[in-house]
Amino acid sequence: MSADKPEHEAKEIELKLAFDPADAPQVFSHPVIQASQAVPATRELISIYYDTGDDVLRKAGVFLRVRATGDGYVQTIKTGRSGADFLERHEWEQPLPSHEPDLGAAEGTALAPLLSPEVRAALAPRFHTRFRRTTYWMRRDASEIELAIDQGEITAGIEATPISELELELKAGDKRELFHLARDLAEIVPLSLAVKTKAERGFELLDGGDHAVENAGSIEITPDMTNAEAYRAIARSCLRQIVANAPAVRDGRAEALHQMRIGLRRLRAGVWLFADVVADQDREYIKGELRWITQELGPARDLDVFAIDVLEPLRAAHPDDAEIAETYRDFAERRAAAYARAASAVGSDRCRKALLDLAAWIETGAWADETPASNPATEHAAKRLLKLRRRIKKKGQRLREASAGERHRLRIRAKRLRYATEFFATTFSGKKSEKRREKSLSALKDLQDSLGALNDIATRRFLLAAGEGAPPSEPGADAAEEQKQLKQAEHAYARFAKVKAFWKD
Repeated sequence: MSADKPEHEAKEIELKLAFDPADAPQVFSHPVIQASQAVPATRELISIYYDTGDDVLRKAGVFLRVRATGDGYVQTIKTGRSGADFLERHEWEQPLPSHEPDLGAAEGTALAPLLSPEVRAALAPRFHTRFRRTTYWMRRDASEIELAIDQGEITAGIEATPISELELELKAGDKRELFHLARDLAEIVPLSLAVKTKAERGFELLDGGDHAVENAGSIEITPDMTNAEAYRAIARSCLRQIVANAPAVRDGRAEALHQMRIGLRRLRAGVWLFADVVADQDREYIKGELRWITQELGPARDLDVFAIDVLEPLRAAHPDDAEIAETYRDFAERRAAAYARAASAVGSDRCRKALLDLAAWIETGAWADETPASNPATEHAAKRLLKLRRRIKKKGQRLREASAGERHRLRIRAKRLRYATEFFATTFSGKKSEKRREKSLSALKDLQDSLGALNDIATRRFLLAAGEGAPPSEPGADAAEEQKQLKQAEHAYARFAKVKAFWKD
């Protein structure tokens, strides 16, 4: 069968929640689900995902799937969720006579621009999913929601990972009802907000395992956006980075913990940048929960830095030193305890609820209905960027005389401005703006790195003082490093102060 265009095009508004396979009986017996008057439908679904060997479609954020539904075959082309598109994504569907994809039906879809002759020839099955889907239709006030419970597995070669998730798709009405329903369900069953699609998880398996670490994604804030649109683009990107790394943090992976903390810091910077825009009754609660999660992850990261900067070099320099070996064993126990604390926090009911509440606040918060939210983002961005720039220029003049606490606060401001500069990279266009922005970012990064190194020295001194029998670093090493980093920080500050603001003509 061939077609000039797909038979059905839609925009999904969907909220995905993950649960432990052992909790499936609790999910099915949940009072909210049991109260559904409609008889549930159950189907076995087998899907094959296609791409080239070098993942051309995946890299472009497009996925091609052919699914056997029991009644026939359906080809689906989807755009992957981006950091700035948390709930919504485009999809195009086309009935097929067999499991073979019909590329003729790709015209008018996101796949069409990618279909060069080389890509057409290279498309092949990459992985497949097999799961049972139980679907309930639910009415919440004037809204209609499809609740689907999926149980099965994703298979890529010899690797497999379970599918155990609940999807809420808005068919009609207000998307606030998605979050109301999710909260009601999560009151009884430990459901976690999930941001990765089955397709993304399948490609992770191809890459060597589930729960991949995710860095910050790009954000596009165009000059015509309102404050609400700009803030949502930023917050969605940060939320994805936080949620995507949570499973790997529970697995004890250091880089995932680092990236989750970056996502939290970026989001907190976004809240600061739009403080007067998002000033509703829930903002302080959201800020408090973000601060709590950040604090729970902090000790593990501090100990990682301590190990890299102090213990590992000492072990390498003195491999036969019994005292250092014993200290390292004691340290490993402290680090394990810190990671257990982080994993416990990320897997806690409080964290699950906080992230769900955060998603609801981003998407449906009362702040979006206020006047400042409808104002142009460019005006707001310029004012906040200018205010932060002035603070850094003022506080950075006396770096050498500043206390460790003052340098730390300056580092936080430098981080905020760096994140803000990255957030608004596409907002202020022109070669002059781009050149200034790149120079400013380079100087801010170097300033942040040097101030971070100074903060690490202060942290090392604290940890060494607090640890019984902890070995000192090499004599004079910290003092020499401190002077080196101070000089580099002063140089970076001078470069930053010299660059003109990139948001001005």
